[in-house]
Amino acid sequence: MSRVRLSQIVRVFAWTGLTSVGGGRYAYFYESLVSRRAWVTREEFVRDLTLCQLLPGPNFSNLAVALGFRLGGASGAAWGALALILPGALILLVLSALYFRGDFSPAMAHGLRGVAAAIVGLVFITTGRLVSVSLRSWRAIAIAATVFLLVGVLRVNTALTITLVAPASLWLFRARAGSS
Repeated sequence: MSRVRLSQIVRVFAWTGLTSVGGGRYAYFYESLVSRRAWVTREEFVRDLTLCQLLPGPNFSNLAVALGFRLGGASGAAWGALALILPGALILLVLSALYFRGDFSPAMAHGLRGVAAAIVGLVFITTGRLVSVSLRSWRAIAIAATVFLLVGVLRVNTALTITLVAPASLWLFRARAGSS
């Protein structure tokens, strides 16, 4: 199942791990793998992202494994995940040492608020790109709206919301007789 050379997977995933930040990290993978290189279609990306968000563990690492497997089989999954995680882990190790030694100034804390705002922008961009693939029918829109209302407006626990909505979602999107 090797569509992409392992060295290319490692290079792209390591660069993504080194340069991506926060909740907007999906935008980096989308840009690298869908927009720029066309290694993965939008539909494949959404399917892999959806699967990874359903699984336990860090979604972005899960996505590296899924996309790595799609692009290069088991070796692509293992090396892609390692390449993605290692740069950030090393940077976090250094920054944690500095932080706990007290080497961060109050100005640094204020600067991080600006970074948080940039991350929100990246999340909006990625969401906008994925909406057209994910919300193609009234059923999908109804599920999204229900989750939004339950979690966002009514503040129902997220796990409880998923437990309640998942059966309805599976029923609404069940395979119909005569469809493939």
